[in-house]
Amino acid sequence: MAEENRNVQPEGNKLTAGAMKEARQAYESFDSFVAVREEDSTLVIAGKLILRFMGIVIMIVLSPFLLIGLAIAFAAVL
Repeated sequence: MAEENRNVQPEGNKLTAGAMKEARQAYESFDSFVAVREEDSTLVIAGKLILRFMGIVIMIVLSPFLLIGLAIAFAAVL
């Protein structure tokens, strides 16, 4: 039984690592998109600041759902 758990655990870690890598890449691409550059006009800077603010709000709103999902996932594993 313990041997079966050892075989399952690395696969789960690979899936988690892959999901974390994809999430990191998505955040980095969003961050580079909304980064303010010297050649940006005032209107573009304002739009990028609004997009960055909206991204922060979306992450805050989604965080309780992510926590609930993690709690359910851990309960299912145990």
